[in-house]
Amino acid sequence: MENEIQIGHEPKQNWLLKRVKKYQVITFTFGFLLLNQLTMIFVSYFADKNLFVKNFALNIWFWAIGIPIIYFLQWLLVIWVASKFSKETLKQKFSRHPIATIILFILYVTNLPYRLSEYGGGIVAIFETIIYYAFVSFLWWLLICWISSKIFKKQRFDWSWYKKIIEKIFVLMPIIYKIILGLIVALALFFVLFILITVVFKYSGQDLKMLFS
Repeated sequence: MENEIQIGHEPKQNWLLKRVKKYQVITFTFGFLLLNQLTMIFVSYFADKNLFVKNFALNIWFWAIGIPIIYFLQWLLVIWVASKFSKETLKQKFSRHPIATIILFILYVTNLPYRLSEYGGGIVAIFETIIYYAFVSFLWWLLICWISSKIFKKQRFDWSWYKKIIEKIFVLMPIIYKIILGLIVALALFFVLFILITVVFKYSGQDLKMLFS
């Protein structure tokens, strides 16, 4: 009898661990961006402590503690939004609000170069800016869709070409995103390895040539 009770009740998972497992790509993205930010902060600090204090005007520990908290709160917000809208729900919203989708997409594409020039830097910073601005645009899109649904009770446009594009986007976008994320992580790891070899271990080009010869 006891064995039957134990089999019938699965052990409860930790709330945080459960969401990490459920949203692995989102978690990995935020973890990678957090690690990049912390690396840049500590590199800037140890490279020139006086210049770091002059530029940021705060103790290193404020950034070491504050940055993870900010990224954790952002992660909570993103997974909360993701938990509210399933794939099928989003498809229905995209199909129901084609005008809002097209307008917001055009605004996103046209404003993106300005955002990159304002916040962009290295390849990881560019990637983070694109993702951050895309999520903000997505929130605006949700708000516009909600307002539109209150004004227009019935769907007014039914474009077959638009629905086909949406279907292809939902199929291809996760694959493309994972490929781009993987390439950026690989480039970042290569850069870190290069810094370790050339700066920390003091290897030169001639040393590497002798090492691999």
